[in-house]
Amino acid sequence: MKAARFLSLFWVSSWVIGFWAGPASGLTIYRFGGADRPKPPEEGHAGVDFRQLSWADFDAEPHGTAIDLDVDSTGIQPLKRNPDFNIAPGIKEKGGEYLRADVNSAVWDGDTGTFWLAEQYLCAKHRSGSGACIDVFGRAGTANIFLGGLYNIDRIRVISGFTDPGRTVGILRVHIGPLPIVNYGIVPPKSPYIVEVRDNREQILDIPIPPHEAVEFVQVALAEHNTDWEVNEIEVYAKGFVKQATYISDVIDFERPMAWGDLRWSGVQDLGAQVLIQTRSGLDDDADVFWRFTGRGGKIEVGRDGYDDLKRDEKAGITHDLDHWTFWSAPYDFADSSGTPVVSASPRRYFQFKIDFLPREDAGGRVGFVELRASEPVATNLVGEVWPVEAKVGQQSSFTYALRPTIHPGDAGFDRLEIETSSIISAVEAVRIGDVPVAFAVEAEEPHRLAVSFPRLEERDSGTLVEVDFAAQVLRYGAIFAAQVSNSGQPLEVPQGVNAGDATAKYEGNRVSVVTAAQEQKLLQVRVEPAIFTPNNDGRNDEVGIRYDILEITDRAQVTVEVWDLSGRRVRQVYAGADGIGEYERAWDGRDEADSLVPPGIYLYRISVDVDREKVEKTGVLYATY
Repeated sequence: MKAARFLSLFWVSSWVIGFWAGPASGLTIYRFGGADRPKPPEEGHAGVDFRQLSWADFDAEPHGTAIDLDVDSTGIQPLKRNPDFNIAPGIKEKGGEYLRADVNSAVWDGDTGTFWLAEQYLCAKHRSGSGACIDVFGRAGTANIFLGGLYNIDRIRVISGFTDPGRTVGILRVHIGPLPIVNYGIVPPKSPYIVEVRDNREQILDIPIPPHEAVEFVQVALAEHNTDWEVNEIEVYAKGFVKQATYISDVIDFERPMAWGDLRWSGVQDLGAQVLIQTRSGLDDDADVFWRFTGRGGKIEVGRDGYDDLKRDEKAGITHDLDHWTFWSAPYDFADSSGTPVVSASPRRYFQFKIDFLPREDAGGRVGFVELRASEPVATNLVGEVWPVEAKVGQQSSFTYALRPTIHPGDAGFDRLEIETSSIISAVEAVRIGDVPVAFAVEAEEPHRLAVSFPRLEERDSGTLVEVDFAAQVLRYGAIFAAQVSNSGQPLEVPQGVNAGDATAKYEGNRVSVVTAAQEQKLLQVRVEPAIFTPNNDGRNDEVGIRYDILEITDRAQVTVEVWDLSGRRVRQVYAGADGIGEYERAWDGRDEADSLVPPGIYLYRISVDVDREKVEKTGVLYATY
């Protein structure tokens, strides 16, 4: 019942509709922004379809949205408020609302020729009504605006008494904060207020607002008065970056399931700010499900258009379509990217990306372009799992990656598997297809990556189990082994990711992550080779290798490696820097800080790892002989 989404501010609808109007290509690359940058190196090769889009192209109907963004030819960035621009008149266009109908057309319209006549109001005459007066401020004397988002308010300007100076507002209070509960359009004076003005005689009154957290509601409350007051205009001025700016792309329809390749971008993330880039993929053209109250305590699903037409009390909410869409991915590590694999499930027909800017004070961010690579899949589906799913941290263990493909007619098939992980991979031991060992070639064998090729699997091999045995050291709890396959006969096309799941009943894990036994979850492991060394420049054992593994951290840690003598004097700082999770070796050549050879004897090494809330040190013995 789901209808197409119609919320986008930016997109090129003709491209979405006619994306596959031409001949099918092996590799599709599309780029938002960055028209002044060189084209991708693959562009120009046969079968490569490159599409250049502009951030500023837009259509009001398709599926994405853009909120509080500054868009120009060089990229997108969070909007920075102009402190001389009155935001009140256009607030409804940004999702805001004026909360008193009798005030709307007078004080927020940007026209000083209209006014709200706040008639005489004295608390003494309204004592009988419960809550009629709070202090000397009455219910009839408030003007309220919901801003539709979070703003840092710089100042409020109240213009009054233009027709008759005797009607100038004399006493008022300003309250700012979250949106209050509104009953029947009545918003009584709020407390605490942030500014109070007494004995005002200025027809144009500028009220500076003290520093505060970003707010979405502003109220100007008038005190009791024994003559009519004329309020011509209330102006609201904000400053600084918006609290959050968001770009959500249209739901991109590729007309057929596709395998996602790399996501690339160029941008800047100012110190203290955040730029979050996320992706998701789907099986239909709308990631939301819309609900309508039935009036009998239940709810039914309706289309997007039908939901928009409902009255407020008929709307039962919007939920994520769990059956057809993945959730937004975890944010990709932000950098001026040379390419990071898309983690959203594939092959899928629909794709969407989101960029959130979270400024902080004067720190913002910018994205110049976003580029996605996609290819037709080599298999209709790929399910993989790793076994065993528990290992001792830092200890070499044998693992099996099991993969079961579904290969339909027209799929190209594959003959190469690549695994990336934060663990340390040391060797590929065997490859089996349908329980039969087969010849294989190791195409890449790096500390955190392996690639192995084997006989090609084609349509007739659909459902056949592929197993790759390898040795690795798990360095952290929850280490993930991410796999993708490719066809060596299609070198320009992107590899296809493998989805975690139940690849075979032989293994019970059904996942691609490995946990570490609780007693083995340690931060630092050290080994020294050789323990006895002879730094005499004869070419043999002239250095000692101080090796260490950093485990179980999610960010980089400050590490120092030092050598001390037995008197407690530091002889040499071998290394100082920031290391992430991984395996390292620092060499000591037997020399002190003055670059002189140390005397033969016994020395101590000390490795210190300083992470948030924890500092770990390990020491050991070194023997220098000549």
